[in-house]
Amino acid sequence: MSDSKKRERFGRYLILDHLVDGGMAKICRARFLGEQADKVVAIKMVQPQYSKDEAFKTMFMDEIKVTFSLLHPNVIQTYDYGLNKGQLFVAMEYCDGRNLKEFLEKLKERKFVFPVEISTYIISQACQGLYYAHTFRDKLTGLEANIIHRDISPHNIMLTYDGAVKIIDFGIAKSQSNSEATQAGTIKGKLSYLAPEYLEGMELDARYDQFALGITLWEMLCSRKLFKENNDLAVLKKIQECKVAAPSSINPNVPKELDEIVLKALSKDRTKRFDNLDQMNRALMKFLYSKFPDFNSTDLSYFSQELFRDEIKKDREKMFEFGKIDLRPYLLEVKKEHEVGTRDVPSDAGIQAKAKENVLDFGFEDPKAKLKQTQGVKKLGANSSANDLTNGSDILLKSTQRNSDSTRNRIDQSKIEPNSKNNSRTIVAALFVTMIAGGIYFYYSAKHSADSAKVISSTNSLSHKDRQPAQNHSSVDSDIDPTPHKGNIVLAHYDKQKMQAFVNGRKMEIDLLSTLKVPLAEDFTLRIQIEGKKHFIKEMRVDNTSAVEVEIPEMPSIAYGYINTSTSCAQGEIRFEIYGEKRVSPIPMIETFGVGFPLGLDDRGQLTPVVYQLFFKKKGEDIERKLEVTINREDQTIDLCDQL
Repeated sequence: MSDSKKRERFGRYLILDHLVDGGMAKICRARFLGEQADKVVAIKMVQPQYSKDEAFKTMFMDEIKVTFSLLHPNVIQTYDYGLNKGQLFVAMEYCDGRNLKEFLEKLKERKFVFPVEISTYIISQACQGLYYAHTFRDKLTGLEANIIHRDISPHNIMLTYDGAVKIIDFGIAKSQSNSEATQAGTIKGKLSYLAPEYLEGMELDARYDQFALGITLWEMLCSRKLFKENNDLAVLKKIQECKVAAPSSINPNVPKELDEIVLKALSKDRTKRFDNLDQMNRALMKFLYSKFPDFNSTDLSYFSQELFRDEIKKDREKMFEFGKIDLRPYLLEVKKEHEVGTRDVPSDAGIQAKAKENVLDFGFEDPKAKLKQTQGVKKLGANSSANDLTNGSDILLKSTQRNSDSTRNRIDQSKIEPNSKNNSRTIVAALFVTMIAGGIYFYYSAKHSADSAKVISSTNSLSHKDRQPAQNHSSVDSDIDPTPHKGNIVLAHYDKQKMQAFVNGRKMEIDLLSTLKVPLAEDFTLRIQIEGKKHFIKEMRVDNTSAVEVEIPEMPSIAYGYINTSTSCAQGEIRFEIYGEKRVSPIPMIETFGVGFPLGLDDRGQLTPVVYQLFFKKKGEDIERKLEVTINREDQTIDLCDQL
């Protein structure tokens, strides 16, 4: 069922919805109207009153000059620009995701801090995109562009739901191609992300962006603003002082090695920062894989899809509706406009756009190609081979897909010789092939529509060990939990580098949002095991699918002795109790170093021996055998096999 509502068309683009409505410009999501293929893009449309302003035109063109040639996975791509009905516009790559500021706000709502490994990876990708821009050379002249972004902040770092990181908005970027210098007394960029050298009036270089990136990383790790005061003047004074606390002093999960990287990037003296963002990226990647060797870039995708699960589902539904829009009336309008040459060509702004040409080059047909296709149809005769018929079918199918105007599919009968015996056969063969091609086309069109409507659910777990990478966005299109018998608990203050979680004695995987799956509507025991600390034990029950938060308190230090088994031990299982939790362990034990049994403390805080009762049941037998084991000292190891 196609969309019956008449939608706004902006030149060669069909407006789908508005993403951002600003005072000077608005950004919309749109479909490029191509005859053979279409593409979802983001369009920045400048308001008409500003489009007429010469100073604004110059600034707009400066942005185009900076971004139009940039092509990098971590930089937003610019496709097209021009003037349509008195409005300047630029068409850009559409990023299906949210900016970093929205991620930070969402995490605050859920009382989470960005995971250290995810924060490190995001900034490393931003480093790569900015380093590319900083070192970019014009491909035609070989001259350095000397681009400095000057507005790096969480607002201008996009994270897609697929796990990509992209730098956006080079609107105030400084480069060799800028037409005007910054006027004295004006501040360009967001106040809280300025570098000290800016306030000192120094000539800016690429290290300016490094400082802003350092601020962004600090704020991700600490979940608060770095330079925040009651008024702008106080903020500027704080930037000038540039006294930055180590992130680990606020977030104890931050390793000291990452502290060093952040503080180096935030040095007041820019000569003490990294030489360039490639060096900073190398330092971040070295840290990331030394501390988190199992990290994979798809972890960011899982993290994003889980954090914005509800929003993604709603947006997918909207996109499916956009996919049902009948583009034919809009394509016809575009075709008519191009035929009469109504498109604006603003030579005064240096924006070149030719009438009767496609805006984007997606390999559309040219007159020579169309002539060949027509000739290919006319050559089909009674003696044509099977291959000829197949090729003719392909030609007609492509022609049918490209244009809904029936005149495109007619055979030019004026060029057929009236006395030829093969003429009637040619027409019959061509019509036959047309019917087959049309049937194939409509079959696949219907099938595609049906496939697009399917919704595939995904798991809530973000563990990269348990989940396969998403093949497309449909993996998060449904809120149907494939494991409806499971509930969710969120562990506040969980440190996955130091802690392990167990449910009913089974070790659990914890996702990047510190969430784990638990039995629904059943009693269970949660254990958080911390090396050198008393275990956190909690008897629980979750009766609905809403996430239940469990706060892990600071547990006291305790000494442990260990009971293990050798490989030659008899097989079976053993029951015992630690901190009131009844546990069962297979024999031989699967734990590498055995099970830790805590020692006792006397009134003076001195360690005292503890006698533990264990019950062993041999495999294939029903009789349990009672054992007593005494833990006398810290780190004592007892081989249980000696007593079996």
